[in-house]
Amino acid sequence: MKRWLRLLGLGASLFITWTVIFEIGLRLQQYFGPLFDLEMASVNLNWESDVLNHRPAPERQNLCIYGDLTGFSYKRSYDANGVRIIDDKALLEGCQKPTSVLFLGDSFMEGYDDANTLPYHVAKYFKTEREVCLKTHNAGYTSYAPSIFIPQAKILLPIVRPDYIVVDVDETDLYDDFVRYRELIVRDERGQNIGVRASPIGHECSVGLMQARAHSLYLTRFAAKTWLSLVHMPAVIRKDRSDDLVLFSYSQDHDADLVRKYAAPLSTFGQNLQELADVLKGYAGDGARVLFIFHPHLGHLKPGADGRVWNDLVSSTVQAMCIRNGFLFFNATETLKQRFGSRPEELYWRPGDMHFSFKGLEEYSNAVAAFMASHMIKPKD
Repeated sequence: MKRWLRLLGLGASLFITWTVIFEIGLRLQQYFGPLFDLEMASVNLNWESDVLNHRPAPERQNLCIYGDLTGFSYKRSYDANGVRIIDDKALLEGCQKPTSVLFLGDSFMEGYDDANTLPYHVAKYFKTEREVCLKTHNAGYTSYAPSIFIPQAKILLPIVRPDYIVVDVDETDLYDDFVRYRELIVRDERGQNIGVRASPIGHECSVGLMQARAHSLYLTRFAAKTWLSLVHMPAVIRKDRSDDLVLFSYSQDHDADLVRKYAAPLSTFGQNLQELADVLKGYAGDGARVLFIFHPHLGHLKPGADGRVWNDLVSSTVQAMCIRNGFLFFNATETLKQRFGSRPEELYWRPGDMHFSFKGLEEYSNAVAAFMASHMIKPKD
């Protein structure tokens, strides 16, 4: 009996010792890193919106990272309407009446710090290359899509009163509109989109992280967050979302009749694009004041294992909508392909992050700015 008691005591001692070691280790990594955030101080439900699905915090954003863990940190600020607050005094210096431009888009439009965004680069190009002052309003935000642009534009256009509007539609937007937001759109009695409800998946994730944060021991937080990430949330996503469409599967498809094959997603996407077009036309009147832009992903520029680049299913859909409505359209794929040839990977962060690097963002922005200067905001006029 004594031997068993000694073994039991030894086991308990080892358990306590290792628990203490892991607890100290997790707290140290939190202090010096963190490699795995267990404070989760920024987690709340303030991001939820029944109009825009999700929204930026009106004050200071928490620490963000350039690209895929590249090591550069920055913070962002937004006003009460979700428009970036930036320091653009240098770009507006000496300007009597700058031209106002509203930019809509997702994370590719949102960008990074003040000087590393498409709107900032465009304004810089016009200032240095064309001696024209632009007051840019960057309303881009992570994972926004045409379905969200509709209520967003209804809110911002009467407030910002821009002279021109630029909308960046991304390859991910076909997926987002069909899979993420389709069932969350709220329509009025006339069938018009008046809001995109908050994501139940995001809500479940935030609540789970807040519950994990409530534990006093970091070891318990670690276990709770790991279970949430690897077990609970995948089950929630599978239950809430259809597996009929996989992100970028349609981009890599070379079926002979893609329009028929993806008829349902294209119908949802096209309806949202046209409804957005109606809102923008109602405000701008002249289609030449509205520009839709499209940027390539690496797969559009560099052939995959099958020797093919991604198709133009999404960009051609956006272009067709622009032609119908008399809007301007610019696809930067060929411009960037000619500029970087066999080195397109230089435009992006390392593998695992789809976004432009600083260099890629500047190249894309300058291509957009050059098109705007030739077709939209003509300096001579």
